[in-house]
Formats: sequence, structure tokens, C-alpha cells
Amino acid sequence: MSVDTAALVEGWRAEALRGERVSREVCAPDGALLNYHARIIARPLDELYQRLARMGGGLDDVWPMAPVPMKAEGALQPGVRAAHGPIRYELVAVENGCRIEWRFTMEHLHGRYEYTLSAMDAGTLVENVIDGAVTGEMIGVWPSAVGPLHDWVLERILDRLEAPPAPWFDPRAIRLIR
Repeated sequence: MSVDTAALVEGWRAEALRGERVSREVCAPDGALLNYHARIIARPLDELYQRLARMGGGLDDVWPMAPVPMKAEGALQPGVRAAHGPIRYELVAVENGCRIEWRFTMEHLHGRYEYTLSAMDAGTLVENVIDGAVTGEMIGVWPSAVGPLHDWVLERILDRLEAPPAPWFDPRAIRLIR
């Protein structure tokens, strides 16, 4: 990758730790892609993790685009496939309570897509990173259409996480349903 991912993410994370809402991206001419969103949310880590872990399921109160729903094929475990619109991915790693990592499984968009959560005095640092590459027609489409839409969706997800859970969202009851 022609982008110094570690240095960029470290700098952007420092902005988030100062309380800034961070939405940054580098899409290099060779297709290298780094997209980062972060925010400290004044809600408990466990609650936020549970809500992110339920995205794509029937009891999702986070996904912001009802006309283009995120759909997961099953419970949050490695190997489960998910999609929203034409974007396809597979869950590759879960660290219960702190990390959910997906891998893109579609043509022209490669790499990983990850949520990490860290407990802070002021709440929870929620970070979302795409670290990958676009190829073919996506090199032109990402900066003009897909990237801005992704940014909009991620900022709405973070907005929804800042709000209290939906009144029907009770992880204890959800475990019983599954």
C-alpha cells in the first residue's frame, strides 16, 4: 500500500482523543484506500458493542439506510457474510466487546473494514477503518460516489450510537430470541 496507514491512523486517533469528530480519507492514484471515522461517544462500551454487533440483523437500531439495509446471513461469528446494496463482505475476526473485522469479498474493493471500541473516561472511543484498495472502475467511482456515501453512512451510524438505544433494544431479550 502506498499509504503510511499506521502513521495516518495514529494522527487521526490523536484528534479523536482530543474530542474531535474525525472523518478522514486517503485514496491514492494507485487505488490504495484508507478511510477513518472516530468519535468518543458518552455511552458504555458494552452497550455500543452490542448495538454494532446486531447491525444487519432484525433488531438493528444503528443502520441508517432503510431503503438499502445491511443484511447479515447469521450471528456475529467468523465466516458470516453480509452486504448492503452492492457492497459484500465476510466477518473474519471478532474480539468480544472491542473489535469487529470484515473483509471485502467483491470485485474492485479489497481489504478490511473494522470497528474498534476502547473504554475512555468520557465514554467509548468508536473507530471505523477501511484499509484496502480500489481497483478497476472503482478507482473513479469511489472518490465521486461510493466514498462520500460511505462517509455519510458512517457519520449517521455514529450519530445513532450517541443516542440512547431504541426502546425495544434489550440485549438480554435478543439473546433469548436467537
